[in-house]
Amino acid sequence: MRSQIESGAELLARLNNKPSLYGIEDTLFFEGLRNTDIIEINGEQSSGKSLLLSQILAKCILPNYYQIKGCNASAILINTDHHFQISKLIELMNGIINNAMSFASEAMEIDFDKRTIIKNSLHNLHIINCYNSEQFFLTLRTLDDIFLDNTKIALLAIDSITAYYWQDCEDNIIKIDTYIKNLLKVIKIHTIQFNIATIYTKLNEKIYTKRNKLTNNIDYKIYLSRISNSKNFICTLETSQIIKKIHYSILSNGIKWKINREKK
Repeated sequence: MRSQIESGAELLARLNNKPSLYGIEDTLFFEGLRNTDIIEINGEQSSGKSLLLSQILAKCILPNYYQIKGCNASAILINTDHHFQISKLIELMNGIINNAMSFASEAMEIDFDKRTIIKNSLHNLHIINCYNSEQFFLTLRTLDDIFLDNTKIALLAIDSITAYYWQDCEDNIIKIDTYIKNLLKVIKIHTIQFNIATIYTKLNEKIYTKRNKLTNNIDYKIYLSRISNSKNFICTLETSQIIKKIHYSILSNGIKWKINREKK
């Protein structure tokens, strides 16, 4: 980590200029996603974990241009599982822009140059590929350098935070929650200082009907699962105040929330 000298006024200006994530995926983050929030995405295989992460990234990096309603923020993706596909991200961005075009009034004569919008937005995404535990931990330790280079960074995404769990715990098995808690301690040293939200996926771990207190100071826990013998899915969202269930489907252009079927 390199040293940096700045005045209090410069620090305040840096933090105040941080793009807001308010309004991103508001079906889930109904009170507005705050910079410094921590979001966990857990779920069954093929339930849309990486897809949801990519969808949130797409809305983060797209501009707030008419009905696109992006955040025009920069994001860091630490890619450890290597399930992330840039082609899928572009497909999601294309779908969001197409949806915005359908809402735009013809009288406004808006010219959506999709290729330019997507190309410019992709400059907001910075991907760090890690292939072992040492690379991953070194990346977490040097986040300050990354954040200092770009004051537009508002979101840190990790897919997944438990990719090297078995490698790290080969000689000393600990609970996954404890492992994540230790990593989040390192991450939060940097994200709190720079006012940056964190979202990550993790190893599939079933939730139980009995409600437990959120651990690791996680603000949102999201569990994705398929409804038995169907093509329908359900998201269980937990915060410190509520647990709610939201039905969804997985389409080519992303996750579609079924608000009218929401159950509490």
